[in-house]
Amino acid sequence: MRLFYAVPLPQDAARAAAQCARAAQAEIPGRYTLPENYHITLAFIGDVQHERLQDAHDVLLRCAAAFPRPRIALERADFFGRAENGILILRAAAFPSLEPLHDALIRGLAMAGLPHDPGPFAPHITLARHARITQQALDRAALPLAGAQPFTADCAHLYLSARDEKDILRYTPLRSAAFL
Repeated sequence: MRLFYAVPLPQDAARAAAQCARAAQAEIPGRYTLPENYHITLAFIGDVQHERLQDAHDVLLRCAAAFPRPRIALERADFFGRAENGILILRAAAFPSLEPLHDALIRGLAMAGLPHDPGPFAPHITLARHARITQQALDRAALPLAGAQPFTADCAHLYLSARDEKDILRYTPLRSAAFL
C-alpha cells in the first residue's frame, strides 16, 4: 500500500483550486490532478505492508493530537522542478507553520521503522504534473483564487494512493486524526 499523510481541503478551497487549474489549462499544458484528489501533503510514507497500517495511523494520532488546529490560506501559483516538465502547484501558508508537524511525523515514522521521505517540505496543492511552465504563462493565466478564504483544519488523514480499475490515480482517506 502506498501511503501519505495530508490535510484535506474543505469544499470552498477545493473549488478555488479547481478554478485555478481550469484557468491554467489554457496556458499551461500538463497532466492535471482530479479535484477530488486535492490535499496538502504533510509527509509521504511510501509503500507499507497492510499489517503496518495501524502503526502508520498511530504515528498520525500521536502527532496530530499534539498539534494545534492550523489556519491555512492558499497563496499563489508556482511550480517545482524544471519549467519544461514541472509540477504546477498552489502554495499554501499555515499558522502555525505545518513544518513542525511534518518533522514530528517524519521522526515518528523513523522511530516506528516505517518508510518516509524526509523532505524538503513545502505546503502546497498539486494542480498538474508534466507541465510546461513559463513565468509568462503563470502571469497570463492569472490564476484566480476568488473564493479561497482561509480555513481551519480540524484533522489530518492517512491516505492510500492507488490506481482504480480505469488506471486513474485516486487518493482515499483511510484513517483520520484530530488536531489539538
